[in-house]
Amino acid sequence: MATNAVANLEAADEPSDNETVVLANISERGARIIAGRPWDAGKKVIVSDSLINFRTEAEVVYCLPHTSRQFAIGLRFSMPCALAAHIGDLRAI
Repeated sequence: MATNAVANLEAADEPSDNETVVLANISERGARIIAGRPWDAGKKVIVSDSLINFRTEAEVVYCLPHTSRQFAIGLRFSMPCALAAHIGDLRAI
Protein backbone atom coordinates (compact mmCIF):
# COMPACT_ATOMS: atom_id res chain seq x y z
CA MET A 1 0.00 0.00 0.00
CA ALA A 2 1.37 3.42 -0.92
CA THR A 3 1.35 6.03 1.82
CA ASN A 4 3.08 9.24 2.86
CA ALA A 5 2.84 8.69 6.61
CA VAL A 6 5.63 9.96 8.80
CA ALA A 7 7.30 7.59 11.25
CA ASN A 8 10.37 7.33 13.47
CA LEU A 9 13.25 5.00 12.64
CA GLU A 10 15.76 4.14 15.35
CA ALA A 11 18.67 1.74 15.70
CA ALA A 12 17.58 -1.15 17.93
CA ASP A 13 20.93 -1.16 19.74
CA GLU A 14 21.17 2.63 20.12
CA PRO A 15 17.83 4.49 20.45
CA SER A 16 19.56 7.87 20.25
CA ASP A 17 20.50 6.95 16.65
CA ASN A 18 17.17 7.86 15.04
CA GLU A 19 15.45 10.02 12.47
CA THR A 20 12.04 10.94 11.16
CA VAL A 21 11.25 9.11 7.90
CA VAL A 22 8.41 8.82 5.38
CA LEU A 23 6.71 5.46 4.85
CA ALA A 24 6.49 5.31 1.05
CA ASN A 25 5.01 1.79 0.84
CA ILE A 26 4.00 -0.61 3.54
CA SER A 27 2.68 -4.16 3.83
CA GLU A 28 2.32 -6.76 6.56
CA ARG A 29 5.85 -8.01 5.83
CA GLY A 30 7.81 -4.82 5.39
CA ALA A 31 8.08 -1.27 4.18
CA ARG A 32 9.96 1.06 1.88
CA ILE A 33 10.89 4.26 3.63
CA ILE A 34 12.51 7.49 2.54
CA ALA A 35 15.25 8.67 4.89
CA GLY A 36 17.66 11.56 5.00
CA ARG A 37 20.73 9.40 5.53
CA PRO A 38 21.87 5.88 4.66
CA TRP A 39 21.27 2.91 6.95
CA ASP A 40 23.38 -0.24 6.60
CA ALA A 41 21.82 -3.45 5.27
CA GLY A 42 21.43 -5.95 8.09
CA LYS A 43 20.94 -3.21 10.71
CA LYS A 44 18.23 -3.99 13.27
CA VAL A 45 15.87 -1.05 13.66
CA ILE A 46 12.60 -0.08 15.31
CA VAL A 47 9.88 1.66 13.32
CA SER A 48 7.25 3.56 15.28
CA ASP A 49 4.47 6.05 14.82
CA SER A 50 2.64 7.63 17.73
CA LEU A 51 -0.23 8.81 15.49
CA ILE A 52 -1.55 5.27 14.90
CA ASN A 53 0.22 3.78 17.91
CA PHE A 54 2.47 1.15 16.38
CA ARG A 55 6.02 0.05 17.11
CA THR A 56 7.74 -2.90 15.47
CA GLU A 57 11.22 -4.30 14.96
CA ALA A 58 12.64 -4.62 11.46
CA GLU A 59 15.82 -5.30 9.54
CA VAL A 60 17.23 -3.06 6.84
CA VAL A 61 17.26 -5.14 3.63
CA TYR A 62 18.60 -2.50 1.25
CA CYS A 63 19.52 1.17 1.10
CA LEU A 64 19.67 2.96 -2.27
CA PRO A 65 20.06 6.60 -3.27
CA HIS A 66 16.59 8.06 -3.89
CA THR A 67 17.43 11.70 -4.62
CA SER A 68 20.61 13.69 -4.10
CA ARG A 69 19.71 14.09 -0.41
CA GLN A 70 17.49 11.09 0.36
CA PHE A 71 17.72 7.32 0.52
CA ALA A 72 15.15 4.61 -0.20
CA ILE A 73 15.38 1.91 2.44
CA GLY A 74 13.71 -1.49 2.39
CA LEU A 75 12.68 -2.97 5.73
CA ARG A 76 11.59 -6.51 6.62
CA PHE A 77 9.46 -6.63 9.76
CA SER A 78 10.48 -9.14 12.42
CA MET A 79 6.83 -9.86 13.27
CA PRO A 80 4.81 -9.45 10.04
CA CYS A 81 1.41 -9.68 11.70
CA ALA A 82 2.21 -6.94 14.23
CA LEU A 83 1.45 -4.15 11.76
CA ALA A 84 -1.53 -5.74 10.00
CA ALA A 85 -4.07 -4.08 12.27
CA HIS A 86 -2.58 -0.65 11.57
CA ILE A 87 -2.48 -0.77 7.76
CA GLY A 88 -6.11 0.37 7.59
CA ASP A 89 -5.25 3.29 9.85
CA LEU A 90 -2.46 4.30 7.46
CA ARG A 91 -4.89 4.35 4.53
CA ALA A 92 -6.78 7.14 6.30
CA ILE A 93 -3.66 9.35 6.49
